[in-house]
Amino acid sequence: MSEKNVSKIPAYSSFVYGDRYNSLTASETLDTRFSARLRTFFQYDTLVSAALRNIKMNQSVLQLGLVYGDEIDQVAQTVGAYGQFDVIDVNPFQVSRNQEKYGSIYPCLHIFEQDAAGLKIQKQYDVVLCFLLLQELPVVTKMKVINNALNAVKDGGCAIFIDYHNPLYWHPLRYVVRMYNRLRHPFAEKLWDREIDTFAKNKIDFVWHKSTYFGRMFQKVVATRKNNIKEVALTEAQQQSLEDYFLPDF
Repeated sequence: MSEKNVSKIPAYSSFVYGDRYNSLTASETLDTRFSARLRTFFQYDTLVSAALRNIKMNQSVLQLGLVYGDEIDQVAQTVGAYGQFDVIDVNPFQVSRNQEKYGSIYPCLHIFEQDAAGLKIQKQYDVVLCFLLLQELPVVTKMKVINNALNAVKDGGCAIFIDYHNPLYWHPLRYVVRMYNRLRHPFAEKLWDREIDTFAKNKIDFVWHKSTYFGRMFQKVVATRKNNIKEVALTEAQQQSLEDYFLPDF
């Protein structure tokens, strides 16, 4: 990954999200574990744990988009000093802030300024992670990011998408969340109407597996690039067994 590949912030970002990602005060307020938990109805730890179950020590991991909270810390700790954890983001303020925040704490962690929608694939990774990113992107950008994530996956590797989902009709927060999203995250509702795998151009090159959490308000979609199909099928079956045991949907 090259640090010289710099992109402009998309025009919609400032229009929709204002200074949420460009203000030091806002960033310091939002970039806490409590804030991250509060904004996900205290499902943050569950979602981070779900992502970590597909990441192993010493792997190469690419994350598309910086996030508030301690998710990056937990991924870096899981990857370990001998792995590789690259994170890209289009916002130069957040890139600079996070580079200063993390410094050299995690030897595996490298943060670059780059647009995930215009990602130039220079290498492929064991895991490509999108953590609560798609909810903030317009449909066309969602499609570009999802396909760029898939293109960056090695044979036998996987792309992980953690994001919002269409809640159960009886979910007590369903309409509260819908109204909140329409006011604050207008692109999130598309994830209610459309499955993530339908954005993929080469869907058949991957084995897809979806899990949902908190009354289906959140989802985890894992796309494993086909290598040994029997091995992939076994891994997905084991993963489903683990998630059914540890994180039942309700």
